[in-house]
Amino acid sequence: MNRLLVGLLLASAWPLGAQAVPDSSQATRVHRAWQRPTSMGLDPFRYVFVPRWGFVISSGGFGENNTLNASDLGAVMVLDDADDFRVGDALDAMSLLPRGAGAQGVGAGEAAFTLAGPIGPLQIGLSAAGRAYGVFRLDDQAVALLRDGNGGTQEFSLGQSGGAALATVEAGAHATYRLKPLGSVDGVRLTLGAGFRMVRPVFYGAARSTVANGGRILISDDSLVANVGLQLDVTPIEDSDIQDAIASGTRGSGVAADFLVRAEWPTNGFALEAMFANLGTVTVERVERSNINVNVASTRLDVVLDSLEVQTADSNRVRDTIAVDVTLPHMVRFSGSAWANRILQLDAIVSLPVTGDFQTPLTVEFGSTWRFIRTIPLRAGLVFGRTQGLGYSAGFGIEGRNMLFRVSGQSLGGFMRNARGAGVQFAFGMFF
Repeated sequence: MNRLLVGLLLASAWPLGAQAVPDSSQATRVHRAWQRPTSMGLDPFRYVFVPRWGFVISSGGFGENNTLNASDLGAVMVLDDADDFRVGDALDAMSLLPRGAGAQGVGAGEAAFTLAGPIGPLQIGLSAAGRAYGVFRLDDQAVALLRDGNGGTQEFSLGQSGGAALATVEAGAHATYRLKPLGSVDGVRLTLGAGFRMVRPVFYGAARSTVANGGRILISDDSLVANVGLQLDVTPIEDSDIQDAIASGTRGSGVAADFLVRAEWPTNGFALEAMFANLGTVTVERVERSNINVNVASTRLDVVLDSLEVQTADSNRVRDTIAVDVTLPHMVRFSGSAWANRILQLDAIVSLPVTGDFQTPLTVEFGSTWRFIRTIPLRAGLVFGRTQGLGYSAGFGIEGRNMLFRVSGQSLGGFMRNARGAGVQFAFGMFF
């Protein structure tokens, strides 16, 4: 039985192994640096594969939430610009939050400069970048009072509410080495990549509930009882010598490691890749910790408000200055590429969820790159698996011997005005 299974596998693989890319296909003419699939998010090897020595200036970012789409956010911005945004408008926005999900959001952004080029089979890349990450969650119990009132229930809590933000500056070095064909001239070619980045934090902030299960807020017909607490961890941002503090490391430091394995079948126009990026932690020094504790019980609203003002003013003082170890947002990504015909490359990308301070969701992307003109790729794709639902992507580029220009965008959880998130990437490079 085992021999039969092996025979069937070999028979099914034989057509792929024997199939050759036509000489007229763009797969035989496009540099392998431009055949790697592009995707939103961190990719430290994105421009290490460039065909000649040169530099690339790039930037990008994305942000998404689980409820408000582009139309909703646009209306809020118009009201805010006109100074007409009222408490009632905020409550109306709260009513859009789906029951049981609360409010969630995540975002990231980066700007980088990469100097890279080949030395024989070795590719070298030196980079400097600034990056920022953010995430928040407001538990459904916390928004239920504003969204539903206390008609259905009288007891509320903060639940699992919290959030975090981290901004860093980084400098790194990466290298990839392409092995000779295995087995025969047309055999598979492996590329191994590794690198590291020195990370310096610029800003860190986090908030979380300190009372078990988010505390307790009880509202009855004639009284209000509240017992809640928040812990705030924030680096001071008023330092006049912030650049000197970052350079000297007094704000903290860390190291991130990145690894890549890529297998290419050039004759067949097929490639598989695995990338593990941002593996590491950063220690943030001089984090100021404070606590807000509220414990009130009264039948009069004015007494409650006065008590809140006094208690928050007294408790929101810096209690300690500590060092915090922050886990960087890890990335585990697997991708595959194949040429469907003379001009069309198809890509599939799977980004696995990784827990930590900035958890990322499971994402599956299917993309297509059309090269009617070899140096001008047109891209379009679909994104599945995000908490927001189905998303779309599109972009174009100019990928020549002496220059690179790319622009791409992505809608998350909807299309155009119905999207509950968006992303964008830009890159410009010159090669010598």
